[in-house]
Amino acid sequence: MLLLLMRVLEAAFVMIVVLLILLAIYGFSIKVTKSISRASREKRAPFVCGESIPPSKTSLPDMGMYAIVWRRVFKSLYTTLRDKLHTGVLSDWLTWMFIFMVVIIIVLVVV
Repeated sequence: MLLLLMRVLEAAFVMIVVLLILLAIYGFSIKVTKSISRASREKRAPFVCGESIPPSKTSLPDMGMYAIVWRRVFKSLYTTLRDKLHTGVLSDWLTWMFIFMVVIIIVLVVV
């Protein structure tokens, strides 16, 4: 049992070290890219397929569009879970999140 506990602690430690290394690399890349790239008026102008387009004719998909698709696809699942599991008590929510995290960790360890 002690050996299993040591393996779990070792895995947790390795995960934390890897996370810290990735965060350090991310922070360094943000710092480097900000020092390399300078914002200019020309960089901010819309440019599509070799043509300059006025900003009034450009548009990007709204993030809400994806949320609407997501809600419609999973609407029945969401309403069922909300009606059966939602109590409005914060400790219940924390319990469900803890259970969810345990399941995720088990899946990650097994796979």
